[in-house]
Amino acid sequence: VTDLALCDPASVQQTGSKHFVSDSLRGTLARDHASRLVHHRGARDRSYVTYLDHYHDVMVTCYDHDDAEWHRPVRVDCAPIRDGHAAPAIFVDSKGHVHTFSARGAIRHCRSKRPEDISEWEPTRLVRPHDKSLTYTYPLETPQGELLLFYRLGGAGGNSPLAVSRSSDRGTTWKAPRILVDYGANQGSGSVKIRDAVYDPKTGRVHLVIDERDNSGKRPKWYAHYCQYDPAGDRMVALNGADLGETATRETLVDNDSRLPAAGDMAIHDGCVCLLMRKKTWIFGIVEGGRLTCRELPNVQGTAQKVLFLAGDDDWRIYGYRPSETPTPYPTQGDLALWQSTDNGKTWHEKHVLVRHTDMRLS
Repeated sequence: VTDLALCDPASVQQTGSKHFVSDSLRGTLARDHASRLVHHRGARDRSYVTYLDHYHDVMVTCYDHDDAEWHRPVRVDCAPIRDGHAAPAIFVDSKGHVHTFSARGAIRHCRSKRPEDISEWEPTRLVRPHDKSLTYTYPLETPQGELLLFYRLGGAGGNSPLAVSRSSDRGTTWKAPRILVDYGANQGSGSVKIRDAVYDPKTGRVHLVIDERDNSGKRPKWYAHYCQYDPAGDRMVALNGADLGETATRETLVDNDSRLPAAGDMAIHDGCVCLLMRKKTWIFGIVEGGRLTCRELPNVQGTAQKVLFLAGDDDWRIYGYRPSETPTPYPTQGDLALWQSTDNGKTWHEKHVLVRHTDMRLS
């Protein structure tokens, strides 16, 4: 999104891209599924995008930054169900193969036949188990070439923990799922929703921001937590650095200062974990030295989802929707804006508007 957003705003179509509006389900897809766009610089400099079309088929296209052209969209697979929960995640491995993961039941995994070529795809593989409603897929790769696939093992109700499946052959085969966070084992009391997952090559750990839906009462309650997964040791780590063992629980996360004000987007800079969260106002947090430091962002407006991107030491950015300053044709429309910090997140200001009068629901 960042690379495409940096195009000259004057050249951006005000009605939106033909690939994500006229051809897809109301534009982009459920915001809880990531990633929908990934940038890969290999033999070609490209951004790859996946979405569901009107027939709920999984589509893939890419933007070639060298030629400034879009590739013709390619049908990759059919979605498991006609529901936004089947929204696909896209991933490009270090060899250049493009992968998609869509889930609602068994996870459907597709891989391109050749690196950096989306024209032909291998037969769809299923990541088990088949008897669970798997959702919210987040694929990552370690420097050793192992693929890690994080997801919710179950539906919204009852007990649905955070799990990971691992593949040492770039997705040809997958190990059985391993439960990493279990909010209510044998109690039917909690389900997880992954908000963000980022691999940090400096520490060799995966940083996770997750929502907990506490189902133990008459009405569900929502809480947010931060934790880390160490693939080498196959163990969980709390915000304060405590070893939580092979599986973390609600109690061990809370006891080790891992609860967040709210869930949100995450980025890592030189080993420093940065969080963009929203409670009553937008909050910028930094996890460093086993502690979370937060500051409010009064200059960042709007309640729609926003994305944090750290472009460099003196160029930290927030992309997101905010209410328009001028009358809009429809009440759900607003402006896609860019906020910037040049002092490592201490202060933020709105730099400019990228697109005016766009539908804020397409986040």
